[in-house]
Amino acid sequence: MERSGRPQGFRCLLALVVLLSLALGQVLPQAGGRYRYSDGVVQELVPTPEGFRLRYLREGRVFREDRLKGGSEGLVLLGVGLPEGYFPFTPPLLVYPSRLEVGLAWGGSAQFRGQRVALSARVEGIEGVRVKAGAFNAYRVRVAFTTERGGTDLKELFLVPGLGVVAYRTGGSWVELLRLPEAP
Repeated sequence: MERSGRPQGFRCLLALVVLLSLALGQVLPQAGGRYRYSDGVVQELVPTPEGFRLRYLREGRVFREDRLKGGSEGLVLLGVGLPEGYFPFTPPLLVYPSRLEVGLAWGGSAQFRGQRVALSARVEGIEGVRVKAGAFNAYRVRVAFTTERGGTDLKELFLVPGLGVVAYRTGGSWVELLRLPEAP
């Protein structure tokens, strides 16, 4: 358990929400898409009148749904649907700027499920990465997520503009895209 009394899994889930949403800024294909990753998670990007919904599935069952909206600043996370309900970010959290470049840093904070959460991210470079879906030149982005109650999570993601996150590293785990996205 975290010092706050919330399970450590809650902190990891929230950090993963922000991390995976971060990948969508330049990737929002108008028709949506389905992404399969090596950890068994399938993401379905579904266009809606208000923006997009990113559904996360494991073994064919939705366990989370992010509500996203693009704007002039970039991509914002409006809220997250979990089995226990929908939880908005107040204000919506900028998870991905409209333009990437090496050295660019961004961040923000919001209320989520009764506590202040903060995101800080930085594009650290461009590097080649080989995953099961292919070989790519990707932006390497470091993302730090913290909660006011002391939870912290750090991720490194490999983002290909026009495609999305092709891989990410958290702790000792490496998760990669298994094949190019399919139509939903």
